[in-house]
Amino acid sequence: MYKPIIKTREELLLLRENPFGLTRLPEEEIFHWFSLLEAGWTHDGDPKMPHAELTSGLCSSGFFDCLRVLKYVNLSEILAHQLALKLLDECMKDGGFPGVQWVLGSPMAAITFAHDVAKFTGVPINMFLEKDPSNSKRLLWNRMVIPEDEPILQVEELITTAHTTNEVERAVREGNVREGSPNPVTFAPYVGALVHRPPKMVEKYGDRKIVALISKEVWAGTPDQCPLCKAGSARVRPKQNWAKLTGKS
Repeated sequence: MYKPIIKTREELLLLRENPFGLTRLPEEEIFHWFSLLEAGWTHDGDPKMPHAELTSGLCSSGFFDCLRVLKYVNLSEILAHQLALKLLDECMKDGGFPGVQWVLGSPMAAITFAHDVAKFTGVPINMFLEKDPSNSKRLLWNRMVIPEDEPILQVEELITTAHTTNEVERAVREGNVREGSPNPVTFAPYVGALVHRPPKMVEKYGDRKIVALISKEVWAGTPDQCPLCKAGSARVRPKQNWAKLTGKS
């Protein structure tokens, strides 16, 4: 069984910027931090244990709320530093991807996290996309033009499906206009993420590899299709029933 480095919530919140140096924290440690802050949980398969009822009414085998973690400035910086190390490791392993000049984050939770990742990777420019006021599922990029020879690294706080990942790329490619014509852009072959929680684990979306600090399969479905409901597991709202959900009550 994994033995956490940080034992309590109080100890976690007292951490200061980059206390671990170049040490790469294991995924289990970071997942433990989410648990301490009641921000991350996955079902262990025991039908006697309850499972998550999402605000949508769907059942789920897991729950993540990155904002409960990233609202703490110290933790955002520490986790961004950890992701920067992991991204740099991936680049070196794959032969490197030099020349990244921009780090982009999507609204809203990824904005400050992407800024922190840019700081620790040494990328000189950080910006974010905006939501289309007429359609919240669409993103806009229209405030500046990125030159083709200045590659972009996309950073997200949470990836569930490819929707936001692909929407960022679409918005930048379509909105990066110079003198009335689309100006080509180059995306790095990586997308950095704090949490990657797809219903079925994948390594890539298109030709871009997901590099995440936490990777967990988390499915969601209607109660009539939920295997945990059928096995007798109770549905509970995570935020109101954290102790019950995690077996600490």
